[in-house]
Amino acid sequence: MKEKAPKLEEWRQLYQAAIEFKNMKPWEWMYDDDIFAIKDPETGEISYCCIMGNLGEHFGIAGYLGPEGLDGILSMLSGELDPEDLDAMYMQKCLMASFENRDMLSEEDRKIIKELGFKFRGKNEWPLFRNYTPGLFPWFINDKECRFLTHILLQAMHVALMCRDEGKEILYHEDSLTFLTRIPEERDGRLEWHDEYIPATPYTPQYASFYLEDEIRLRRLQLLGRRRGSAWEIDTFYSPGPVRDNDRPYYPKICLIIEQSRGLVLSFNMVKDIKKEGFKFINMFIELIERLGQFPSRVFVQREETYYLLKDICSQLGINIEIVDKLHILQNARYEMYNYFNGLF
Repeated sequence: MKEKAPKLEEWRQLYQAAIEFKNMKPWEWMYDDDIFAIKDPETGEISYCCIMGNLGEHFGIAGYLGPEGLDGILSMLSGELDPEDLDAMYMQKCLMASFENRDMLSEEDRKIIKELGFKFRGKNEWPLFRNYTPGLFPWFINDKECRFLTHILLQAMHVALMCRDEGKEILYHEDSLTFLTRIPEERDGRLEWHDEYIPATPYTPQYASFYLEDEIRLRRLQLLGRRRGSAWEIDTFYSPGPVRDNDRPYYPKICLIIEQSRGLVLSFNMVKDIKKEGFKFINMFIELIERLGQFPSRVFVQREETYYLLKDICSQLGINIEIVDKLHILQNARYEMYNYFNGLF
């Protein structure tokens, strides 16, 4: 179903809320780890919000959507995922309202501002609204997201004022992962909001795994296991360069195989959706074994996604697969790839 663009009046309400939020400057006393939640009146989805700008660099608010969104922001705040890590920008699931320089806005953004009659001037003064979805290029919001982001801005101001006047203790609960949540109720055609402490639903990622069904090919491969070569480092990660597909660009998933002893790139492939097309990576893995005429002595990976992708085929072939903290040789190759793409865009 094609998404609907916000109506002009919906845009107006969003921009007015953003202007009020900017004028309040809640980042003067709120930090990006002061997390609270807001429930979408239309869908019931919970957005876990943090206000940004206390460091004086990036001003705005992000509403991280559902268990997956919360898992992403907690991974960054805990240090499990470094904000400077190449993966960080691809893993956010949120709606964001930020205040940018004019050159960060698209022609479409500036057109809406002109139609509404708003005027902005100066550094970090121009409101920008985007949807962030893992694996997809940051994109324009639709009508439902526009309405929810308006609620997020308005309710965030309410929470920020409570924190300023009553203390930030109101954000915390004795039970872990339980958040102060603004809950809407419709009464007499109007929304009324109240506070509840609601435990977050744990996020359980779903990983794809594939195995070889061709028994004859499997037996031929098993014979090659008598010869063992160097260990391989294998990783799956988002491409640093986006690919346009219909309207919204996406970041393909890359699978890269490195020979650990010499640091040689043995093979790589790229797919749009690893859950649907991950078998192409398995085919690449098998074809590499057939071409070399030997198994790797073992396989090292650094993320669960890659481990589950390969664990069934490694089990079939009797290849040891091990998760390590970091693939140092492969990471160097990945940074070179990132720098190359960064020079193109």
